[in-house]
Amino acid sequence: MPPRDDPAARAGPPAPLVETRVYRPEPDWHRHGYTQVLFGLDGASELEIGGHLHRLDPGSGLIVPAGERHDFLGLADNRQLVLDVPPGSLAVPAALTGRPRAFAVTAGWAERVRRIAAMPPEPGRGGSRQHHWRLAAALAGDLALGLDVPERDRLAPFPVAQIDAYLRQHLDAPLRADDLAGRFGWSVRRFHTLFQEAFGDTPHRYQTRLRLDQATRLLADRGHALADISLMLGFPDQTTFTRRFAQRFGMPPGAWRNAGARA
Repeated sequence: MPPRDDPAARAGPPAPLVETRVYRPEPDWHRHGYTQVLFGLDGASELEIGGHLHRLDPGSGLIVPAGERHDFLGLADNRQLVLDVPPGSLAVPAALTGRPRAFAVTAGWAERVRRIAAMPPEPGRGGSRQHHWRLAAALAGDLALGLDVPERDRLAPFPVAQIDAYLRQHLDAPLRADDLAGRFGWSVRRFHTLFQEAFGDTPHRYQTRLRLDQATRLLADRGHALADISLMLGFPDQTTFTRRFAQRFGMPPGAWRNAGARA
């Protein structure tokens, strides 16, 4: 365990990163310890993962799991929006990102991706942690709602996308594992096991991560008082919200909001 005065211990988990990138026309490769989600914006790029060649162009996306070597080559006028997701950061079902995967970005989704890509960068190198987390939470929500687990990766007919969507739509409601299991037709014990395998977390912890991801978006609007945000996200009171937020992000929500405003 890091010492109590270690700044890294207070910083919370590594923040996701959202930025546009252009790939050079010379072949290159790398691998990294975080999941990467690519959204094609302009032109085209080619990426090879595990012997499979993927073409990334407008209207398409690609998931590069953590640890996967990927060779890449930029074609003419290429540009992509990139979401880097360190372990333990965003709430996204683990089953969605466990394998390399190409996907289509539908019209409404593509419009939101382009809107994020068009946002002016914040001052300073890379922008603020608050800025990246807020944009990443928006992209993660679309990713979870837009994709389902491939048939070959399903351990059982477990409706991962539907469960995730239900939790996102009911962030203000208390979570009872038996009610959630019954809603989707499973015994509590079996549901809990399958949920952990598919989401990489327990139902309660995953719901808390979803709530706090959404909090990073709500805190950007100073029209929302902290007490209102706590109620909107289903916390019993502002004190509980503040404690959970600080445990995850290393600072209370008021300090997070002020840091984002300074940036």
